[in-house]
Amino acid sequence: MIIDLNLKNRQVLVVGGGNEAARKVEALLTQNCDIIVVAEKVEKSIKDHADSGKILLELIKIKNLDFINKYNQLILILATTNDRILNREIVRFGKSLGCYVYAADDPEFSDFSHPSVINIKDTVQVAISTGGKSPLMGKILREELEPLINNSVSDLFLNKIKLQEYLRVKAQGLLSSPQHRKNFLIELMHDDEVNQFLEERKFSEASTVACEKLDRYALRVSQ
Repeated sequence: MIIDLNLKNRQVLVVGGGNEAARKVEALLTQNCDIIVVAEKVEKSIKDHADSGKILLELIKIKNLDFINKYNQLILILATTNDRILNREIVRFGKSLGCYVYAADDPEFSDFSHPSVINIKDTVQVAISTGGKSPLMGKILREELEPLINNSVSDLFLNKIKLQEYLRVKAQGLLSSPQHRKNFLIELMHDDEVNQFLEERKFSEASTVACEKLDRYALRVSQ
């Protein structure tokens, strides 16, 4: 079963600095979480993200797991070193802390298998998983499907998602009924005036009109 963990404002630890660690960091950058990478040396992309302030990087030679104790808000630990025994030790330690844990070279020992992800402009993520049976085939399938999926998701669709995110929060303050909120968002999705602004990439105008429609909808359902 594929799930999407809510990592917002939580700490995620990546142990290791190679290609696998770099891929995991790239996937985590869209999750609004605090990313910590601990390794003796790292790929250039990881160093670049650290230099730009996107992640926290600690360059140390790992002799034991005491360094993990300094992070007290961990929800997820990813072990991506080239040492299988060390990865297992990290997984065991993470489980003792109540964290979700994953070893890149040992999916059966992990809490979950890591899907191959297609990321569309940091807005839509499509996960492809073989359930740990063959990560390689999952990667190949992702590479084949990625251009097709990217071409099928328009800017209008992505802007609709952005507007829906904004209006969901506004609607929660005006509409107490979940059904009313759902009905309004469905109406908004098909609204010709709003969609015209989104087609023209006038997001500010679309937001203003959508908020006005929300106010009118809230008045209508309250009568």
